[in-house]
Amino acid sequence: MTHRIPTLLLLCCLVIVAQTSPGHLRADDKTAPTPTWKATGSKPKPYDPKVARPRACSKPVRHCATPGSPSTAYMLQPVTCYKTVIDTIYERAQVTVPRTVYETVYVDEPMTLYRTVCKTEMQEQTYQVYRTVDETTEREITETIRQPVWETSERECRYQERRLVKETTQREIRRRVLKPVTEEITRTVCYTTRTPVTETRTVTEDQGHWVWRQVYHRGPLLPGLGPKPCGALGFRWAPGPGIRSNRREWCPNLVTREVTCTRYVTKLEKKEVPVTVKRMVPDVLVETVPVETCRWVVEDKVRKVPVKTLRYKTKTVTRKVPVTTRKVVSETKTRQVPVKVSRREAYTVNRRVAKQVAKQIEVTCTKMIPRYVERQVSYTTRQLVPVIVE
Repeated sequence: MTHRIPTLLLLCCLVIVAQTSPGHLRADDKTAPTPTWKATGSKPKPYDPKVARPRACSKPVRHCATPGSPSTAYMLQPVTCYKTVIDTIYERAQVTVPRTVYETVYVDEPMTLYRTVCKTEMQEQTYQVYRTVDETTEREITETIRQPVWETSERECRYQERRLVKETTQREIRRRVLKPVTEEITRTVCYTTRTPVTETRTVTEDQGHWVWRQVYHRGPLLPGLGPKPCGALGFRWAPGPGIRSNRREWCPNLVTREVTCTRYVTKLEKKEVPVTVKRMVPDVLVETVPVETCRWVVEDKVRKVPVKTLRYKTKTVTRKVPVTTRKVVSETKTRQVPVKVSRREAYTVNRRVAKQVAKQIEVTCTKMIPRYVERQVSYTTRQLVPVIVE
């Protein structure tokens, strides 16, 4: 952290030099002497933006020394300057302004309109009508009809019937069974033991301390006029004043001494432990189980089945059938038809029309009038001034 402080100080100096250089000063930021009207007692006229006013600035006298020489140094000095600030003040004033007001006036104007009048009249109309006439006659038809006749008879039918018969028998079943058996066995168990051991070691310690030391940092390069390596006089960069700072450093002091320490040694040991173990032993178990058996038995049987036989009888029949004939007949008829007759009629109506009439009136309103006031404001800045050091 301490080695960053000089760098930060150098950056601050460069920023201040750049701000106070003549190229960066504005016209309003130049130094100015005490206003003349304070000394004479006469107050100036109000500010008018259209009238140009002279501006004055006083700067500190610069020493004529050659920059970059071993006996030349640059130092920051505070300088008090004055700048003119213009304030705008708004004052209320009553102003009479003419205003145009429009009034709406309604006037009656005659207007001619047309409307359509419809009248209904009855007229005689002749038209043709067509209608359908049905005529019915009888016709004899001879048909041959086949009539079905069902006859029932019995017939013997032989078939086989299957019947289920159940039988019970005894059967031996052998199955494998696991029986638990308890035994005593000896098992080897491993365990860990820790034994303390005391030793003497040589230890080196650093018993140093912190010391403050001064460090010199070179200054920044500054532009100036001076002799070049070729011997001619011209522009060159010369080193500026340096800065001294304090830095902490560690002074080591190594001391050797003997230390007694205790450590634990791990050892693996074994021992025999009796253990009770249960295991399953296979065994054969015989059981008598009743077994039920089913079988099918086939039997021959006879039964009588009714059988229906179909036969057709032929028969001739004569009958009368009505026949309908259609024909279209034309007739002439007369009817009265209403007819609409339209015609246009003119009529006059009065319509109210709105018109805008302009009128001038005077209105009093409040207006804000600007007034400009000048005042001198002082501010302090810093400039890099060369100083001759003997």
